[in-house]
Order: sequence, then C-alpha cells, then structure tokens
Amino acid sequence: MKKRQKWFLLSAVVVLAGGGTLTARLVRNPREAVRAIPVDRGRIVRTIRLEKKEKTFLISAYGTVRPRNEVKVVAEVSGRVIHRSDGFRNGGFVKKGDTLFEINPVDSKLAVVRRRAEIAQFRADIGKLVQEEINYRADLAIARRHLGVVQGELRRNQRLGKQNVISAEKIDISRQAVLRQEREVQRIRNLLALAAPNLDQKKAALDVIRARLEEANLNLIRTRIVAPFDARVRNTNLAVGNYIREGNTVGTIYDPAVLEVPVSIPVEEARWAFRRTGAARFPKTQDEVQQYFPRAKIYWSRFGQRFEWAGRVTLVGAGLDEATRAFTLVIEVPEPTKKWTPGYHPPLTVGMFVTVGIEGVTLPDVYTIPRSALHPGDKIYLIQDGALDIRTVQVIRKGQDEVVFRNGARDGDRLILSAIPAAVRGMKLRPAKEDADGAVHKHARGAKGVLP
Repeated sequence: MKKRQKWFLLSAVVVLAGGGTLTARLVRNPREAVRAIPVDRGRIVRTIRLEKKEKTFLISAYGTVRPRNEVKVVAEVSGRVIHRSDGFRNGGFVKKGDTLFEINPVDSKLAVVRRRAEIAQFRADIGKLVQEEINYRADLAIARRHLGVVQGELRRNQRLGKQNVISAEKIDISRQAVLRQEREVQRIRNLLALAAPNLDQKKAALDVIRARLEEANLNLIRTRIVAPFDARVRNTNLAVGNYIREGNTVGTIYDPAVLEVPVSIPVEEARWAFRRTGAARFPKTQDEVQQYFPRAKIYWSRFGQRFEWAGRVTLVGAGLDEATRAFTLVIEVPEPTKKWTPGYHPPLTVGMFVTVGIEGVTLPDVYTIPRSALHPGDKIYLIQDGALDIRTVQVIRKGQDEVVFRNGARDGDRLILSAIPAAVRGMKLRPAKEDADGAVHKHARGAKGVLP
C-alpha cells in the first residue's frame, strides 16, 4: 500500500515539473499568429444542362366519374308492386330484357276486356247501319214506284173530270194520295241521307276504341318494367307491396361498360389540348370532330398507390361555361373494369374523383425546365465561366410544375436551379459537384398530368 502511494506521488511530481518547463519556454519564446485570407470562389449552386427536345403538352384536370348511359326507372302505370327482381337493388346487376319489377296487371287486363267488348258493340252497330242503308234504298225505290202509280191515277182522274165522268171530290182524293206519297219518298230520302254520316260517326268511334284498346294493351305491357340494356343498379328503394303512381321514379340504372369523366379546362390550356390538323373548314359533324380528339389517362390515388385507366376525349362542350368561362371536355373510358385485379387494382367506379391527363399538342425543339427556374420577367439564370448570366426567354407555356420555352438559350447552357437572392449579372458562382450532366427534361418528368 505504501509502495503504491510513493509511485503515485513520484508520477505527479514528474508531470508537474514537465508542464512547468514547457510553459516557461512558451512564455520566453512567443510565436506570431498567421492570418488566413479567404478566397471568394463564389456561391455553390445546383445546375442542369439545357437540351432541346420534342415536347408533348400534357393538360391536367379533375372530374368525377359518371355513367355515359344512365336511365331513370319510372312507373308508367299506377298499381301495387307484386314482383321485384333480385338484381334490382342498390349495386345489383341486371341483363337486357330482365324484368326489374311488375305491377299488378288485373286492372289493365280488365281494361283490355272492356275495350274489346266496346269494339264488338261498335262493329255490330256499324253492321246495323249498313243494313239500314240497304233497306232505305230499297224502300226508296218502292216509294218512287208507288208515287208514279198515284201520279198516273191523278192524271187519269183529271182527264175524266174534264169529261164530267168523275166528281171533283175524287180528283182531290187523288191529289192527297200523291202528296202523301211524295212525303213518304222525302222521308226515306232524309233517312238515307243521314245513314252515311251515322255510319262514318260509328266508324270514327270504332277507331277511337281501337286506339284505346292499343293503349290498354300497352298499359298491360307496362306493368312489367324491363331493362333496356345490361345494367347496374345505382339506386332504388322499391319493395314488393309498394303502391306506386304513374310517373314516379323508383330507381336509376346505368350501363357499366362505358364510363366518362367531364372536366373543365381553362381557355389558356384548351389551346394545347387538341391535335393540329390541316382541316380546311370548321367541323360540322361528330366524325369530323373526332380527328382533333387526343388520348387521355385517368388517375386515382389511394392506399399509397396510383391507379390508371386509358381514355379518350369524345365530346367538347358547345361553348364556354357561364360560371367558370372554361371549356368542358368529356373523356370516355371503355372497359372500366378491364384492369381490375382483386386486391391489387380496383375497377373505375361511378363517383370516383379522379385526375385526368390529356395528351395534347407536340412541339419539336423546345426547352422544358422546372417552374421554379423561371424568374419574374420570363428570365432564367445561367452560369457562364463561373459567373451569373441572366437571359430573357420566349415562354410558350407555363405549367404548374414546368415551363416550356424556345428562344433565349442554347444547347449545353447550364441552367441554375438554386435560388439566388439579390441576383446580379456577373456575380461569381460554382456548380455543385453532384450536378448531373443529363438534360433538364429528365428532371421535369414528375410533373402533374404526365402520361407514362
């Protein structure tokens, strides 16, 4: 124990003595401090090499998926529902010609029976009128012959009266017989004259009853509501036993084979959305308009993934929307369930709020740079021989994430991407070592609306 204490004390004395000697030497021989003068090598900036490329403009828009063909199911007759298809429920599927629901047809069947009975009655009445007309014509012929007889008798009596063979009273009796027979002929003529109008009236009434019979048959058919195409039920609240009135809407069905997305495009963007062709006149038919319609992609982001479907612009609004002053384009998506994979890729569904990327005009030999690299006054910052150079460019299109221009730079120029506060032409700069030599268009591919 005592040996350890001696060694500790001896070591401490040696260290203190050495430190004191070193301190004394430094105090007796001080050294002058060397001042380092900083060298201004310039601010470090990120740059990218410019290169002209072909550029296809991509227009982004947003919209809600809706059916292209949608039908409201409306009751065409009143009555109580006695049957409803199992597929006719929210989200259900029905085939073309399937009965969606059926209304009690008893009243419609009775109406058909009544109309048929009325037709039979009118046919009998028409037959009776036809026969009466025949009888009137026969009676008229007889009455005319009888009139000729009494007229001949009157003439004979008048001759005998001149010879004083018969009395004047007998001549008067003959005249009265002629008058009676003339009145009878006129009566039959009147009946015959009324026969044709009565017959026409009955025929017209028969036509009305036949039309009512057709209506009754249609109402009988309308008690069964059938699907006009293969459809999916969007909504319905119909149940067996419900009493519905004519004109009531009981549900909505749509064709799931083709969906569409209407989107609004500002006028500034719409000019880049349509193909440029050599057409000599304004299109006047849908087929002529088709040549201008571009391709499109529909995107839906969920679950940390981005799903897409192929589409095409198929319709353009007839004018600007009065509220937004924008064009309305309709993007049609055929086979919206084609990419569906359980657990991996959902089907495009009505009601989805989606992003639409429209492939528009393609321009050759243009520069595409990030939106942040364009400064006020349409200026860009370049690095030339280690110094800042400021150029004004001719901007073709300013997007949300990128800018396209044609003049004001040359291939190989290095565009500055870093922010430079209080930028002055000629200030010293140096590029960051990690800058890539690739063209700037590669850095702009992540812009919204890009079609892969």
